[in-house]
Amino acid sequence: MHNLSVNVVGAGITGAMIAYKLARLGFKVTLFDANHCVGGDVSRVSFGWIGHIANDPIESPERFPLLTDGIARYKTLNAEFDGALFGANNGAIVWRATPEETQDLINRQQQAGTRTRLMSKQELQDLLPALSNPPEFAAYSEEDVCWYPPKVIEKLADALPRLGGEVVLNSSVSALDVTDHNCNGIRMNDEVFASDFTVLATGGSNGNLIAPYEPDHGLYTSPATYIEISAELPEYTPVLLTPDIEIRSLGLGNFALAEDPPETDDPAELERMGARLVQAVKDTFTSAGQVELLSIQVGQRPASRSTEPLARPINGFTNAFVAGSHPGVILAPLIAEKICTQITEQALSRSVA
Repeated sequence: MHNLSVNVVGAGITGAMIAYKLARLGFKVTLFDANHCVGGDVSRVSFGWIGHIANDPIESPERFPLLTDGIARYKTLNAEFDGALFGANNGAIVWRATPEETQDLINRQQQAGTRTRLMSKQELQDLLPALSNPPEFAAYSEEDVCWYPPKVIEKLADALPRLGGEVVLNSSVSALDVTDHNCNGIRMNDEVFASDFTVLATGGSNGNLIAPYEPDHGLYTSPATYIEISAELPEYTPVLLTPDIEIRSLGLGNFALAEDPPETDDPAELERMGARLVQAVKDTFTSAGQVELLSIQVGQRPASRSTEPLARPINGFTNAFVAGSHPGVILAPLIAEKICTQITEQALSRSVA
C-alpha cells in the first residue's frame, strides 16, 4: 500500500476520518479542503451527539443498529487517541411531554438491547440541580457520547503527517481529471493533482462533482440549525433533550443547542428562533443568569435518496469514490471502513495483476 496514493477531498468529519483510516493502512494520503482550516462547512456546526436514545428502534429498525455501532466505533477511536477526543462518561438524558411517553421510550430502548434506564427525579436533581421543573423521571443512556466536531476533526487531521500524509487547505477542487473511465486525480483550475485513488467527501458539493458521470446521483442537502449560547449554569456532562430544548455543555459557560431548520430564508425567522431558545433555556434552568445568544447557523447536511450510508465507487470508475451522508457524524467511522475496504481490494487486485 505504501506506493499507492489517495486524494481525499473534503476535511469535514467524513473526509478526515477516511484520510486517517487510509493513512493507518499505509496509503499515502493527501487531504484537501477549500477552507482555511479543517472542519468542513457542515461538520463544524454539527451538534456532535453520538447516541441512540433519541431514536426509536421500532420506527427505524434499519437505522438504529447503525447508531449503536457508531457509538462503539467512536469509543474505539477515542481509545486510539488515548481518550483525547471526548470524555469517557457523559451520556444523555431525555424526557418526553408525559411520563407515559418517557416510559415508552425506555421500554423500546431496553427491548432493543440498550442499557437505557429510568433516572429518578432525585437523581436528576442531584445531577442537574439548576433544573427549574424536573419531571418525575427521565430516560438515561450511559452509552451516548458527545464531542466538539472541530476538535475531533483537528485531531484526525493532525495525525496525518505522523502517518505520512498531508493536509492541503485553501484548495478548491473544480473537477475530477479523467481519461477513459480512469480517474487520474483532481483538478484545481488548470492544475492536476494526481493520485492512484480519489475520494470525494465534500458534503453538499459531492453532487456537483459527480454529476458529469451520474446525472441522476440522488444526492441533495438537508438543513439543520446549530446554536451556541452563554449562560451562568453549573457545568454538567450529559446531553439533555426535553420537549423544549436539545442542549449540551461546551464548557466555560458556553452551551450548544440543536433545532429544526427555519422554514424560510428570512433572517428575521432565525432571530425569532434564537430569542425563543434563549427563553427556553431560562425556563428550563433556575437562575440561569444572563443568557446570551452567541451564534446561530444553518448548515446544509449532505443526504442521499439511498437508505445505505454513502460509500461507493462513482459510476463507471474503480478508483474514484463518493462518501458521506446524514447522519454523517455518527456514520463517519462506518463510511470510512467501507471506503477503506473497497480501496484496499482494488489495491490488492492491482498488485496481483
